[in-house]
Amino acid sequence: MKIAKKILTVVIIFAVIIGIIGFLILPYVIKPIATEKISKALHRETSIDQIKINPYSLSVTIRGFKLADPGQEKPFVAFDELYVNAGAFVSIFRRALILEEIRLNKPYVGITRNTDGTYNFSDLIPKEEAKKEEPSKPFLFSLNNIQITGGNIDFRDLPNKTSHTVRDLQLAIPFVSNIEYYMKNYVQPRFSAFVNGHGVAIGGKTKPFLTSRETSLIIDMKNIDVPYYLQYVPVKMNFKLTEARLDTNIHVNFIMPEGKSPELKLTGHAVLRSLNIVDPQGNKILRLPALKVNLASIEPFKPSVHLSQIALDAPELVIKRDKSGKINLSKLIDPGKKPQGTKPPASAAKKEVSNEKKKELTLLVDNLLIDKADITFTDEQPRKPVKIQINPLRLNVSKISLSKGDLANVDLSLIMDQNTNITVKGPVSFQPLSADLALNVKDLAIRPFQPYFSDAVQLDITRGSISTDGKFSMKMDAKNKPVIKYLGGLSIAQFASIDQIHTHDFLKFKQLDFNSLDVGYNPLSVSIKEIAIRDFFSKIVINKGGTTNIQDIMSPPKKYAGQKTPPGPEPPKPAEHAKSSQKPPDIKISKVSFLGGTVDFADYNIRPNYAVKMLNLKGSVTGLSSQEISRAKVKLKGNIGYGSPLYIAGTINPLKKDLFADIKINFKNLEMSQMTPYAIKFLGYPIIKGKLNFDVSYLVDKRKLTAENKIFFDQLTFGDKVDSPDAIKAPVTLAVSLLTDRNGQIKLDIPLSGSLDDPKFRVWPLVWQILVNLITKAVTAPFSLLSSVTGGGDEMSFVEFDYGSSVLAEDGRKKIEALAKVLYDRPSLKLDIEGYVDPAKDKEGLKQAELHRLMKTQKLKEMADKDQQTMPLKDITITPSEYEKYLTLAYKAARFSKPRTALVIPKKLPRAEMEKLFHDNIPVTDNDLTELAAKRAEAVREQLLQDSKVEPARIFIVKAPSLAPEKKEKAKNSRVGFKLK
Repeated sequence: MKIAKKILTVVIIFAVIIGIIGFLILPYVIKPIATEKISKALHRETSIDQIKINPYSLSVTIRGFKLADPGQEKPFVAFDELYVNAGAFVSIFRRALILEEIRLNKPYVGITRNTDGTYNFSDLIPKEEAKKEEPSKPFLFSLNNIQITGGNIDFRDLPNKTSHTVRDLQLAIPFVSNIEYYMKNYVQPRFSAFVNGHGVAIGGKTKPFLTSRETSLIIDMKNIDVPYYLQYVPVKMNFKLTEARLDTNIHVNFIMPEGKSPELKLTGHAVLRSLNIVDPQGNKILRLPALKVNLASIEPFKPSVHLSQIALDAPELVIKRDKSGKINLSKLIDPGKKPQGTKPPASAAKKEVSNEKKKELTLLVDNLLIDKADITFTDEQPRKPVKIQINPLRLNVSKISLSKGDLANVDLSLIMDQNTNITVKGPVSFQPLSADLALNVKDLAIRPFQPYFSDAVQLDITRGSISTDGKFSMKMDAKNKPVIKYLGGLSIAQFASIDQIHTHDFLKFKQLDFNSLDVGYNPLSVSIKEIAIRDFFSKIVINKGGTTNIQDIMSPPKKYAGQKTPPGPEPPKPAEHAKSSQKPPDIKISKVSFLGGTVDFADYNIRPNYAVKMLNLKGSVTGLSSQEISRAKVKLKGNIGYGSPLYIAGTINPLKKDLFADIKINFKNLEMSQMTPYAIKFLGYPIIKGKLNFDVSYLVDKRKLTAENKIFFDQLTFGDKVDSPDAIKAPVTLAVSLLTDRNGQIKLDIPLSGSLDDPKFRVWPLVWQILVNLITKAVTAPFSLLSSVTGGGDEMSFVEFDYGSSVLAEDGRKKIEALAKVLYDRPSLKLDIEGYVDPAKDKEGLKQAELHRLMKTQKLKEMADKDQQTMPLKDITITPSEYEKYLTLAYKAARFSKPRTALVIPKKLPRAEMEKLFHDNIPVTDNDLTELAAKRAEAVREQLLQDSKVEPARIFIVKAPSLAPEKKEKAKNSRVGFKLK
């Protein structure tokens, strides 16, 4: 008993001593030492209000701790109370540090980021040292019942002139231990605080000291002010996020299985509310009332993203393109410039490529929904800005996936500019890229897009809309090039346009339909069942100076002083010529229909002005195709004005490489008085009356043109001559008289042929030149002009006679018959007859004729002496066998001097000598030649009037200025010439 009492006494005394030391002595000893040591170590003023030690429970309580910033009184770290309770006996038994309870009440941390980028605790961060070898056995510990209550944190950001606060921070951790027994149990921490006034809560469970690091957390944040923290994102942003609130409830699961890659999985949802983004000038870019994202599973280490839903409610987006062509959205984030010349190491690059191949992103979005979107697009690059408003827009996409072969279903509907309805529906694949979409567009107005082609054409589209309903499909071929097809119909309705320069209508139509449209790319193909244009109108004008309104429209607008062309993309380089092996596009248009139209033509380049309308234009072109052997049939009809029918028919193939056309154009009863402005300018005469029929046949094949132009004028009558500097210098009225028949009609046939590759070959200028040549020939070669309508040839201008004779030969009679017909058919023509001789040859001819007359006289006397029946001298003929007989008789009867014998008797001479004596003794004077020429002219006149309906008053014998005519190739001078008047 005495020993027990002694032991008990010793224990009591020891306990009392320990109590005295612990309760009374140690707090007063430790407090100044701790204060001094901490201040010296941290270079900061430190203060402690109270330290309490309970030696019996092995607990320590520190109250009123304060660690100030260097040279300042404001606290850096402080707390009201820190309570630590150590389980000494358990710790000794387990050879581990075990704290039964750690409680920190109202801690405070004040962090300051200085203007130089350092922090108020930067001097406390130890410099890197060589890593010490870790002990083979870790130090065992178990920290239990960890609590932080009422914590506060102030963060002052001096460079950004902002501050952040954390209030009412609560942290509860049941235990943290690396003792094997505890390691298998979950640590379930709980955290909550108000960060800048917004609640944040994190809860979960973890096994931090197992090799698997198995962890499960729930991050719950409410009403986070996103703009407040955006300034700490290390990327330069060219926009202002004026407002955005974030709510999240994210479940984080982490595990690192032994021998395997770590696994991280995120689930939950996030809501971004009241998002408002503006540009640096305060202009709206994006407003988003709510963005909801539901995370089915995000596994970054795979990587794999599976979102059950992305929903955007009533977003408002403003897209702008400036004059330089840059879009505002592309300028929101400045990616910065990489230093030049820096390249990643080859090994690193290979490793990166290898990793990319191994870790392809798996993406799946079950549903993407954009509802009630409002999109405004403004384009300032054209001279006149374009503004397009889309409101509302609804997009619903299901099963978005990057996996090969997966299809997403797209359902898009929108209204553009309050009038145009657009819907797009169908499946889309991203791997490989493909689409099969039903497209419907109703009443897409063309005018809002006018500024895009204002620099190319000077045309104002005042109204018109495009509608289409069809199916769009796309897929990638073996060369990873897109194969595109569109099947459906397209129409343009109520189209109207105005010439900007002259401010008059240019092209209008009620409806332009493309029915059963089948368009493809790669290969390029076009197949259309029918193109139909209804109730169309077109204005064609020739301006002063000779240019047309079409040329004016196609010319770029003039620039004003100081005006600059807005910068834009460089013009495309000229495309290289396609290889010869490349197939031409396959184009098929079954039918093109013209269902009523008007072409209004006006010529302001002449005075007075000329105007005409082509009305009621109807018809079709059937069977257009790019195939070489195909031929399309053309049938068009209408009226020129209100009384002249127009008809066009034939076959064409304008789509083949070399144009083929076999076309006939015909119009009738065109009133020529309407053409008076052209007649005055180019002919110098007004047209009083007349009608025109025109038949044209064009054949274009293998780059060659063969044309037949048949022109028919009826009752063409000119008025008095009018001075015109542009009029041709030719007798127009004479030419018309030459060409006009008895019925008042002119018929011309003007053939043409040539190569389309000849730059000088132009059809209508050549036709006009031929007409001018015809009119000029009225003076230079009037009978050549007649030959164009009668076929008589240039020989009709004269009749030849035998030398010394005034008797018409048979070919001369035929010419006169043809000339008589021409004169009868053209009653306005008058004819002058001029007789000519060949002075030398006709003189010989007259002598020869006189010899023949003397010989015939001898034969006539002989016939009278024999009482034979006589006949006129001109009808007597002398045969070759009789020639020498009657030559001798005529010689004997002649009274000129003859060679005689010694008996003074005329010698008997051979034939040649007798003929020579006659030639030398028959006199022929100029009067004889003049008389011969007159007889020839009279013989022709008599022949024209004989059995002819030509009035004698229209035929005149004119004395020629000389006996011999002007030399004419292949014509004798012994002739009669004709002149027409």
